[in-house]
Amino acid sequence: LQENAVVSAVKGESILAVFPTGGGKSITFQVPALMSGENAKALTVVISPLQSPMKDQVDNLEKKGITEAVTINGLLDPIERSKAIERIEAGYASLLYISPESLRSVTIERLLLKRKIARFVIDEAHCFSSWGHDFRVDYLYIGDFIKNLQQKKGMDHPIPISCFTATAKQKVIEDIKTYFKDKLSVDLKLFRADTARKNLHYNVVPKENDEEKYAKLRSII
Repeated sequence: LQENAVVSAVKGESILAVFPTGGGKSITFQVPALMSGENAKALTVVISPLQSPMKDQVDNLEKKGITEAVTINGLLDPIERSKAIERIEAGYASLLYISPESLRSVTIERLLLKRKIARFVIDEAHCFSSWGHDFRVDYLYIGDFIKNLQQKKGMDHPIPISCFTATAKQKVIEDIKTYFKDKLSVDLKLFRADTARKNLHYNVVPKENDEEKYAKLRSII
């Protein structure tokens, strides 16, 4: 499934991948992003609401000798932020990790207008849906931002989109696909992994009162 999603992205298709947490979604967008950076000096923009995982992904790539990824977020000091901006402007970065709120930044818009954009990758895409468990209003601005960016760049074809979520509810999937169809006239090709987790088990332990619960919880810990 990962390979099929990668091949689809390399072909320039827009995709919606429903992969369980730990299901290897990162490599699914990192591989096409690094290829686009190498072949066309293009930038892939990864939008995620979670700052720490963004930093982790950048750090993990650096440990593998891959230095083409940068993040711009509120955790950076002014010097780190300035260096990240310089790397993007100079064309050294192939992957940029930002939060959805960052799209309202004039600096971010200016940076993206200067670079050829290979793709927008949107993590935690269930945030588009009011049926998702973590609906965020800032996500609804993403489509408008991309549309305005395409117009300012004078593009005659839409920038490809990759959406990732671990939430497989059909209503959520429909909301995400409808959003991009209405906003950007983009059809998302669905890749859906089996959400069964064989390594997870549930066990109910009946207890009569808080004292018994506390004692059992301590023994488990």
